[in-house]
Amino acid sequence: MGRREVTLALLRAGCLKRGRFKLSSGRISDVYVDIRRLYSYPYELRIVVEEMSEVARELGCDMVAGIETSGIPLASLIAFLLGKPMVYVRKSLKGHGTMRLVEGVVEEGAKVLVVDDVATTGSSILRAVRVLRHLGVSVERALVVVDRGEGAAEALGKEGVELHSLVSLDEILGVGEHA
Repeated sequence: MGRREVTLALLRAGCLKRGRFKLSSGRISDVYVDIRRLYSYPYELRIVVEEMSEVARELGCDMVAGIETSGIPLASLIAFLLGKPMVYVRKSLKGHGTMRLVEGVVEEGAKVLVVDDVATTGSSILRAVRVLRHLGVSVERALVVVDRGEGAAEALGKEGVELHSLVSLDEILGVGEHA
């Protein structure tokens, strides 16, 4: 598979929305990438997750970490396919029970791949990276389905994290106009 197959899968699942949207970064955009729609389209989901798993295999990691909420199902599926442990990073401290920011067993010194759905500014990924590094793991790479090309790669790079994506928003828009 490849970038074009992933792009077509996202388009078939209706993941590209037009309108006026407030992004998690706070920015306003006329385009929204709704990866959550993939879970209702198993064939398209398989294409995306298998491609993410292949990239993750090439990057190498000891564990996979998802970011609440959109990164959790992707990280779960990737970790399962790779036979790797999985944890997830909460957006805020759990207010009951163990009161953790990271759920799952974190092995100190582990090489962790952070997974999320879409990268815009990189702030959610950076927050997760910092939380994980504080627990004594190595985080040098992050993997997303779509990079919107709005500064995430640069922001992460300043923190020593390489951003990898299956496709860019420009690629999706380019194919969408000709599909």
